[in-house]
Amino acid sequence: MAIRSVCAGLCLAVLVALPVRAFADETDNFTCRLRVLRDSLNALDAIMNARIQTTLARVNNRREHCDETCLVRELQAEIGGAYRHPLTGIPHSRFERWIGERTDVDRCRIGFRDSIYGARPYNQPWLFPFTGRIILIADSIRVNGRLIGIDKINHFVREGLAHWKAAAEPGGNIAAVMRNELGSPGRQFRWNEYGLKGWSLTGVLAYSDLAAGYSGYRFWSDLSSIGQQRSLVARDATSGRFVSRRPFTFADYVNDAWDEGMNCSEFQPGLAKQVAVALAKRTMTCPSADASSLSGLPDGRLYVNPKQWNAGTR
Repeated sequence: MAIRSVCAGLCLAVLVALPVRAFADETDNFTCRLRVLRDSLNALDAIMNARIQTTLARVNNRREHCDETCLVRELQAEIGGAYRHPLTGIPHSRFERWIGERTDVDRCRIGFRDSIYGARPYNQPWLFPFTGRIILIADSIRVNGRLIGIDKINHFVREGLAHWKAAAEPGGNIAAVMRNELGSPGRQFRWNEYGLKGWSLTGVLAYSDLAAGYSGYRFWSDLSSIGQQRSLVARDATSGRFVSRRPFTFADYVNDAWDEGMNCSEFQPGLAKQVAVALAKRTMTCPSADASSLSGLPDGRLYVNPKQWNAGTR
């Protein structure tokens, strides 16, 4: 108990010294499976395509010349921007705020006590020295038939952009970037999944967060390349204006690995027992369905739960 108290006190001291972005969202893709949700693919696609078109129009109408580098910078500013939640301080992509402005996005919102994490009041940050973790629940939505937490959109846009930038550095590659995003086992105070994005504060290592970030890397690669096979944007040979080469759709990027009910998370021991009890009450296990779909995903070893991957999902 004394050791735990010292650790909790140290963790709290570090927590206080950290920027407010340290708080991380988790999602409950199990309880939300019990609810019927309309698919939001068309709504989310509409938001993204509108933002891409807005950027292209602004760039094309500039008096001064804007080359491909300039366009990519403008797309990053328009789509990849973030803001801090006024109450929690959690960084969210502006894309999530745009989702919140839509009335045609059907969300599953559950009370914390009703979630799989609700055995103890982990949603009360000031109790961190006693509970050892902080968990705030993100809403879930259905996109292209997959149930995902709204936090995955943040990882897709925000972490995806960071991954693309890092991989584009001299000597950079996405495998190394994803290893850094995962981090090293054990509690730490780095900005990665084993650290402040998950394990160290929430007690949850969500491989689906990694999956969404990897898909975001692919998206930013497609958006930032001009006139290539998978590019979303091209330059018209006659007018010199930037044009949409093909419409964006989340269906090209969202897959079962984004779903925490399929790509199973790892939990710190105490939380693992509590989650197991909560799942048993729902007569559920993880994966909640056949997870063989994870086997054909590109670079799946970088973001699929290793136990599932090594057990034969490949």
